[in-house]
Amino acid sequence: MQRIGYDADTQTYTFRDASGAIYESESGNRYGELWPAGQRPQRGPSTVEYYDAQIRKSNRESIKMILPFALLVLVSLLLLFRFLGGAGANADLGEQTHCAEGYGSVQVVKKDTCYKIGKAHGLGVEELLGLVGNEKIDCDHLRIGQTICVPN
Repeated sequence: MQRIGYDADTQTYTFRDASGAIYESESGNRYGELWPAGQRPQRGPSTVEYYDAQIRKSNRESIKMILPFALLVLVSLLLLFRFLGGAGANADLGEQTHCAEGYGSVQVVKKDTCYKIGKAHGLGVEELLGLVGNEKIDCDHLRIGQTICVPN
């Protein structure tokens, strides 16, 4: 027997024997039973259902095998994001802002800017950043919940 073709649409291999007769394989099978070309037997509903059940079982087993790997990748990515992005931002939120005597602190809320906070307390941006306790404030990277020192 010599393989002479493959139909990707039906996943059928075609073979020729020494006498020149042509045979076909079962769809999706490289090896197994061969039939003369065009004479493949028809399968009954129970046989088709059996093969479908086997395929579903095989798919479930494949998922079970890859699930631990996918879980490991997911946990690794979560830890990586936590380390790279989340840890720095959350660590700063836990820091205590120590303002000089006579000054209080305000928390940054959504859409706050240094200009907006300074203007609300009668200060310019440079004056706001010059207050004791605001040395580490980066106006380009304000975070919600961050505290800034302002005059009482």
